[in-house]
Amino acid sequence: MSSAVTTDAMTTDEGKRARVRRLLIHPLAADGFRKRVKTSDEDHRNFLDRVADSLAYMTDDGLRALRRSLATKGDGSSRDFWPSYACIIGLAEAFEPRPLEHAPELLRWFASRAGPAALEAGRHVAEYEFWKKHKRPPVMPGDKARVAEVAAKWNDKAERIRDVIRRRGRANFDDDLQWLDWYEKTWTDVEALIDGGGA
Repeated sequence: MSSAVTTDAMTTDEGKRARVRRLLIHPLAADGFRKRVKTSDEDHRNFLDRVADSLAYMTDDGLRALRRSLATKGDGSSRDFWPSYACIIGLAEAFEPRPLEHAPELLRWFASRAGPAALEAGRHVAEYEFWKKHKRPPVMPGDKARVAEVAAKWNDKAERIRDVIRRRGRANFDDDLQWLDWYEKTWTDVEALIDGGGA
């Protein structure tokens, strides 16, 4: 999560879009990247805004590295048209995977009725981990069944470890204590996401 903290610090004096423009978009345009011939100025501006918004999570070094890589990825016969959104985002993920808490679709999911329902059923940690792995919500019947199964298993495991700690004053194994620390922290973080406080 350090990249999120770094990005927040870097954007104190400068807007997120402005930082991405300064470190990535303007230098690539200065290198010769241009809009496609049949693209309107407004559509191109919207495309660049979307790119800037999507890459705002990246560190300065990550944006510079992405710029160097994209400089050789232009489209068209002259290789000077902006690459597709998918190309840009794919390369960005290769340099610096987007922290999950910066995914707007994740925030919307947990802010919707799905978040409180998952919290009430005790499966919000399992749903969050499903998101981390698949970058999408568990909406298919098989996904829901798997998440419910994992949630039940983890809730039982957490209760067993807590019971051992209550009875013996410590966990049987260090691994159990580390797992419980992870589980309880993730529980609290996802609960905060659902309440709108962020992870």
